[in-house]
Amino acid sequence: MTKSTALVPVVGAGAAAAMIFNILPVFLGAAAESFDLGESAAGWLATTYLAGFGLSSVSAALWLHRLGRKTLALVLFVAAALLLMLASTLQAYAAVVGVLFAAGLVLGGLYTFSFMLAAEHADATRAVGVKLGGEVVLGALLLAIIPTVIYPAFGFSGLLATLAIVLLAISPSVRWLSAGALPMGSETTRASAGPKLLRAACVLGALFLFTVGQASVWSFVERAGAKAGFEAGAIGGVLSAAVLLGGVGSFLAGALSDRWGKVLPLLIAGSLYLAAMALFTFGTQYWAYALAINLFFFAWLFALPYFISVVASADESGRATSLVTACLAFGSMLGPAVAGELITLGGFPLLYLSGAACSCVAYACAVAMAGR
Repeated sequence: MTKSTALVPVVGAGAAAAMIFNILPVFLGAAAESFDLGESAAGWLATTYLAGFGLSSVSAALWLHRLGRKTLALVLFVAAALLLMLASTLQAYAAVVGVLFAAGLVLGGLYTFSFMLAAEHADATRAVGVKLGGEVVLGALLLAIIPTVIYPAFGFSGLLATLAIVLLAISPSVRWLSAGALPMGSETTRASAGPKLLRAACVLGALFLFTVGQASVWSFVERAGAKAGFEAGAIGGVLSAAVLLGGVGSFLAGALSDRWGKVLPLLIAGSLYLAAMALFTFGTQYWAYALAINLFFFAWLFALPYFISVVASADESGRATSLVTACLAFGSMLGPAVAGELITLGGFPLLYLSGAACSCVAYACAVAMAGR
């Protein structure tokens, strides 16, 4: 198996597991319209799904190695598809939320699985960049199709059924997995990593805070556009374009790897992020909204491989890297709920100010650790 074909299941598993989060603005907008939810309730819907995602990622190390790779991946793909198909048949909001929580449990395991596969690659930083790029390419495709074709014709149930079909369509990527179970690391390596744990914990905390800031803004960019009076088609188009540009950022990070070090790319990403928040806050026209979303998503996906790389370099034992998915999951889980409450309290300007504060602290910590 070549290095390129080894990336097929990495990208496939990651893209399938992350697709609900990557279309979260449209997903929440569709759910809010279907069930007549306010911003706070919509935020808690996302948090419930992502809670399952996070709980699964934390416990994944206890069970991911129990089955062979191909069997495990196929079980996760099929189980998630069946749960989303079940949710598409339900009418009661509480029942849909419960099934989405269960789907989050399964997809969180699949996402952790994809990161562990990427960590085995010869160039892990590049593998993570390609993986994240593949995830957002699928997200961009879904963002282009769902608001314009699927949701108008079939509603929220059709959206859920479409996601189930996508999972089944990607599941054949498991054929490129190597045999055997996932390794869980060596005890010798673990025992020798004590002095670096504090640094690794600081970077993991920065990654968590970074994810909270990004997820809080991303969850409600569609609602922000709707509140500003922009047309649904125009919003969907710019979201799809932004996700594609985020994929470019991720692929660029993978191509550059550490050629420029880690500090300079993080500083560039942080500057672009602050420009996006300024446009969100003070811009009133569609071009400012569109530019803000594109800068925001490019900076996010360009910076993320470097955040993860700083985590890996801070703790060579691998223990910290195994917690990356948990940071992403719990940060993503907290972000929508926080965003909904902030919008209720002070509107979208308060959301952008809070997101900028979280992200600036995270960038500062990551830059300091990378510099050391």
